Amino acid sequence: SATPAVQWLFTLVFDYGERGVDPQVPPAFTAQNSWLARQDPFSLYNYGFEIRLHRLCRQVLMFHHFPDELGEADTLVSRLLLEYDENPILTQLCAARTLAYEGDGYRRAPVNNMMPPPPPPPMMGGNSSRPKSKWAIVEESKQIQALRYYSAQGYSVINKYLRGDDYPETQAKETLLSRDYLSTNEPSDEEFKNAMSVYINDIAEGLSSLPETDHRVVYRGLKLDKPALSDVLKEYTTIGNIIIDKAFMSTSPDKAWINDTILNIYLEKGHKGRILGDVAHFKGEAEMLFPPNTKLKIESIVNCGSQDFASQLSKLRLSDDATADTNRIKRIINMRVLNS
Repeated sequence: SATPAVQWLFTLVFDYGERGVDPQVPPAFTAQNSWLARQDPFSLYNYGFEIRLHRLCRQVLMFHHFPDELGEADTLVSRLLLEYDENPILTQLCAARTLAYEGDGYRRAPVNNMMPPPPPPPMMGGNSSRPKSKWAIVEESKQIQALRYYSAQGYSVINKYLRGDDYPETQAKETLLSRDYLSTNEPSDEEFKNAMSVYINDIAEGLSSLPETDHRVVYRGLKLDKPALSDVLKEYTTIGNIIIDKAFMSTSPDKAWINDTILNIYLEKGHKGRILGDVAHFKGEAEMLFPPNTKLKIESIVNCGSQDFASQLSKLRLSDDATADTNRIKRIINMRVLNS
C-alpha cells in the first residue's frame, strides 16, 4: 500500500557508523560520516545466494518529531549504544547501554533497575573444588589471520589482482582498510600498491609457516574450453612447456573436481605447497595451497578418445558429487611442480 501523506511522528535510526558513539555527546539526526567496514566481514549462503555481512550496527536511535511541544523538529529521546570487541577473526558484542534524553539534549541518569546478585553456590562436601572452565586463548600471527581471511573470501580479489585481471577495486580497498593495511579508503595508487604487496606477502608467509607434508600428487580441475582462454589452453597442452602461475594455486590432495581439464600434479620433496587444515575457513575441504609464481612442467597429455584415457581416468579420484559426469572431461594433463 502507498505511504500515507502525513507527517511522521517518530523515526527509528539504525546507525552503522555515520554518527559518533561518545555517550556524552547526543548524535545528530542527519548522517555525518560514511559507513564503517567491520574487521571480520563474512558471507552467508543459506538461501543459495550470497548475503554479505560487511557492517556493524553501532547504535539504535529514536527521534521524536514534535516541533511545537519539544521546540525542535528532530529530538533524540532514546539511544541503544552497542559496544564491540572488534577483531579480524571474530567481533563480539560486549556491552549494550540504553540512554534516555530530555528535549534539550540532557542525558537522564539511568534508573537503577539491576537485579540483585545471585546467591553464592552451594558448598561441596570436603575441600575439593571443581576448577572453573575458561575460554582457550589462541594467539594467531597477522600472517595466519591474513591466510585465514584469504581462504574465506579474499582469494578471488587477490588472485585476479595477481594475474592482472579486472578486479573489484572498492572491495580490495575495503579489505585492506578493515585489516589495517590501509589507513584511508581513498589511498594514492602507490599506497594501494604497497598495501596489496604487504598483504600478499603476509598471506605467503602465513602459508610457508604451515608444516610440510609427504603428499606426492594433488589434483586441480580447470575449465579451459572457452574462446577467451584459447591461449591458456595452448600453454597447458604443449608438452615440455613450463607454466608459471602468478596467483596462489589451489589444489586438492584427495580428489579432482570435474571439469573439462583435470590436472594430475606430481610433487617432489621440498615443494612449497601446504595443507591449510585448521587455518582453512571451510573445514570440510582438504586443500593444498601453493604460493604465487609456482612453476609447473607439462609432462604428458591424455585426450578423451585416446587409448590410455579410460585407464587413466579410472585411476583418478573424482569429486563425490560428480563422478557420473565424467563425459565432461576432455583431457588429463600430467604435470610436475618444479621446486627451483
